[in-house]
Amino acid sequence: MTRVAIPATMADITPEWLTAALRANGHITSTVTSAEKVTIGQGVGILGELARVTLTYSAPEPKGPKTLIAKIPTADPGGRGIAQMLGFYEKEVRFYAEVGDTIGVRTAHNYFAAGDPANVRYVILMEDLGGLALGDQVAGASVDECRLLVAEIARLHARWWTTPALDALDWLPAVNSPIIKFSALAYAQALGPCLENFSSHFSPAQAEIAQALLPRLNPIQDEFAKAPYTLCHGDLRLDNVFWGSPDNSSPVTLVDWQIALKARGPYDIAYFMSQSVEPAVRAANEESLVRDYQRGLAELGVKDYSFDQAWDDYRGATMSCLIYPVVACGSIDLANERGTSLATKMLGRSLSAINDLKAHEILDRFEPAPLPVPPGA
Repeated sequence: MTRVAIPATMADITPEWLTAALRANGHITSTVTSAEKVTIGQGVGILGELARVTLTYSAPEPKGPKTLIAKIPTADPGGRGIAQMLGFYEKEVRFYAEVGDTIGVRTAHNYFAAGDPANVRYVILMEDLGGLALGDQVAGASVDECRLLVAEIARLHARWWTTPALDALDWLPAVNSPIIKFSALAYAQALGPCLENFSSHFSPAQAEIAQALLPRLNPIQDEFAKAPYTLCHGDLRLDNVFWGSPDNSSPVTLVDWQIALKARGPYDIAYFMSQSVEPAVRAANEESLVRDYQRGLAELGVKDYSFDQAWDDYRGATMSCLIYPVVACGSIDLANERGTSLATKMLGRSLSAINDLKAHEILDRFEPAPLPVPPGA
């Protein structure tokens, strides 16, 4: 593939640059004559900048996209530094460049993805999904939507279930990799502010559970890194789910793979059910959904993974996933109305799921461990 320079800003994504990028992977043979960019996703993602690009060509291009989405790192130094330290940019670029169209479920098609880690420059040109309905995590998923998603996630997980191909993806971290274990430090910093600012959401017993989770987060991550593990989306929430696909090949299209990892499969299911589904819908349907998931795995060739094991993993993951609403609530700008509404919904749903499942009981299996030491400490 012809080497194409990595743009530093959206302004660098010119018709000339797009011509080189789209020619590099054989998507066009003519020239991009104009590229109208419209910024999208403002106030939604803090780690990346996105723009919808409308293209015109010097000649008809049957394979050339009429529109696409360009994604580059955020210009904000804080968010950019965090994402670079955690490997999010490199991971997403390599995901789209190396495995995106072969993962077993529908995701946005990749037209071009490349990175320059030394200069923290990355770019992805991906399929525009703007014509599809996007999930709304604040509103929550219906049971029918949950069933569609669980079936697709079973396909994803079965495709990568403890395979050599998964082990070969050395850029994809395990759920207990050192960099992910530092999430316990974020939880430690956020727990106090969360308990203070959202005290009405916690019973005394739930506050104790949240505190008891802290020294056990890393041991739980170690457990979820053991076989059988698979490729997990890692951020499976309703805001990352488009319903349908542009080519009508799938009922679901998943986006935002920056946090993808290797872990026990029910991690994805528990993450979604405990934070993107209203408690009444979740409680009435979660057992049947986990049964559907386990049955789907078996039908796709996964052996020696029983419903009892899947259910136990689901409960354990539900407990550990409390980290996400606590960090969100403990660090959110309370003036951000949508962000606060989302964080509050996540917290209430997570605590309700832990209570209904008695998921806190799994904490007794793990000895408390010291928090990881941050780099340079």
